[in-house]
Amino acid sequence: MIRRVLPAIGAAIIPALLAATVIGQPIAAQAADLSPQYVQRSTRCPVCGMYPYRTPQWTAQIVFNDQTASSFDSPADMFRFINNMMLFDKTHKPADIGAIWVADYTTKAWVDAKKAFYVLGSKARGPMNEPNLPAFASREAADAHVKAEGGKVLGFGEVTREVIKSLAGAHNH
Repeated sequence: MIRRVLPAIGAAIIPALLAATVIGQPIAAQAADLSPQYVQRSTRCPVCGMYPYRTPQWTAQIVFNDQTASSFDSPADMFRFINNMMLFDKTHKPADIGAIWVADYTTKAWVDAKKAFYVLGSKARGPMNEPNLPAFASREAADAHVKAEGGKVLGFGEVTREVIKSLAGAHNH
């Protein structure tokens, strides 16, 4: 009886396993958790070596598809990293980036960096007392910051290499 049951079970399971495997992905594969990770006190910015934990309103983070993360002391350093990953990270390539996060300058809550609004040229100074890019979850919050502190609102795609270079007067990497 066992000899008859095992081949029957095998005949039913093998096609199910094959059908459940999609282009080399195992059945148990789940989407990687790309949510922001807790920034430890000892975590250092890979660009400047500062501790992002100490400046939560400026913190930024890249979560890679392998679920490791790089945390930055400011949005400006995050953009410097993205613009020159080979210099700062020998393990990952741009294609390995799963999600990019920035802290809202006012609330310190994580925001999808690609949906955030950045203020260029405001009186707000970054962690090293240099010009930086405070980030905001909404256009309204960014506009309110501009009204109070000056500057110009930019979207993620508008933060070019030239914009980052313009911030480097006091802090060049």
